[in-house]
Amino acid sequence: MKLKFCGAAQNVTGSNHLLEVNGLRILLDCGMFQGGGYEKARLLNEQFLYDPASIDFVIISHGHIDHVGRLPYLYKGGFRGKVFCTKATKELSRALLLDSAHIQKQDLEYINKEFNKKVEPLYEEKEVEEVLKLFITHEYEEKFELTIDVSVTFFEAGHVLGSAQVCLDYREKGDRLRRLVFTGDLGRKYMPLLNDPKQIEKADILITESTYASHLHDSFSSVHDELQGVINDVYARGGKIIIPGFSFERTQELVYVLHQLYDQKRIPAIPIFVDSPLAVEISQVFEKFSSYYDKETFRDFLDKKRSPFFFEQVKYLKTVEESKALNFHEGPCIIISASGMCEAGRIKHHLKNNIGNPKNLILVVGFMAQGTRGRDIVEGKRKIRLFGQLYPLKAEVVVMNSFSAHADKLELLDYIRAVKDLENIFIVHGEESECSVLRDNIINILKLRCRIDIADMGEEFEVDKNGTQSNLGRRREQYLKELDKINL
Repeated sequence: MKLKFCGAAQNVTGSNHLLEVNGLRILLDCGMFQGGGYEKARLLNEQFLYDPASIDFVIISHGHIDHVGRLPYLYKGGFRGKVFCTKATKELSRALLLDSAHIQKQDLEYINKEFNKKVEPLYEEKEVEEVLKLFITHEYEEKFELTIDVSVTFFEAGHVLGSAQVCLDYREKGDRLRRLVFTGDLGRKYMPLLNDPKQIEKADILITESTYASHLHDSFSSVHDELQGVINDVYARGGKIIIPGFSFERTQELVYVLHQLYDQKRIPAIPIFVDSPLAVEISQVFEKFSSYYDKETFRDFLDKKRSPFFFEQVKYLKTVEESKALNFHEGPCIIISASGMCEAGRIKHHLKNNIGNPKNLILVVGFMAQGTRGRDIVEGKRKIRLFGQLYPLKAEVVVMNSFSAHADKLELLDYIRAVKDLENIFIVHGEESECSVLRDNIINILKLRCRIDIADMGEEFEVDKNGTQSNLGRRREQYLKELDKINL
């Protein structure tokens, strides 16, 4: 087994890992790099560390753009293999990839006009439609074969709708049957809507995320009280609540909780606007895949023939005219709008129009990667750049990490502790400091004595019955040289 880490290596975007086993070349995820400025992201996104035409299979953990966003570009580069995922992930990927193609087209029209350039999008809608034809779906815990010696099983990851841990069982010549587990983005227990992540009991190789390896999340049991307090305070002072919401999952969770609070008469009849055409489409996908929900959602809503996402106080906006009309809305309201990290989409307009009013509040409910506008807001920068201009940040900022869909420090350690027979652990999908914390905690708290590597971009490993060998991929040096030339 050879492994090459081609994304989400000491960062949290661009998930992309290459496996070579028994002559097969298999990708785990094919995500888009986000944040760090347009030029840097573009450079990372347009270079694969392998020949796309040489890939036999792609296995997708879930539908977030940082895990599926470069699939159409892979197709454009010559990939004609098969893409495996859950049924919900395929539906969500269609919506998110078409939206990604549309955003690229819009953004580049502006950039090309403003700076007199001729930059082409990574891909267009036609590449999205073509790569979607290569998708093959499977249910959780349904084993399927790639070849007679390589099989795959998806297990619930509890992160977002349709998210999966990937268990790849393989047998190389002269060796016993081995198992590689890729956590994808590992979710949390006791969260709304979805079932808890499945505990994998045994693996030889583990590729694990580390997004929140040094953090402890607040319990979700407190989220209703926190949100109630925030809404009532802002309502009393006549302000607006602006929420940068990821269209996929976070928006649905927010509406779910707001629906509960409204039913319980814990918040006033405040208008709730979901200003994202993509969120509307994804909420409809959620309705279609209600079989993925946990028992609490059935108890509180579905068994009563009610939808968690549609009620009288919430209005889903689709058109640009409806979005612009919010600029003139008088009185308190809640505006949930994408993108979640404030890098694109309608949220930028709502920030521009509301960020300077101290009566208003920006509610952050998701992870903000380094280099993003959302991270600047979380860190309390005095001025925020929007549409090429700096705007003073006078609105109150509240961060609620109770909504996080990633396992925290203790949840990651509990998960890893329960996996028996580990020989190799590869740490990915975390900023450099988080990766280091997880490695140290595995050694010092769990007392595991298997080999533990923090994967670096382009780094290659060979794992066999005799152990692990590694070497740093040459392409990383090229990356660093090119990135150093960019004035970020």
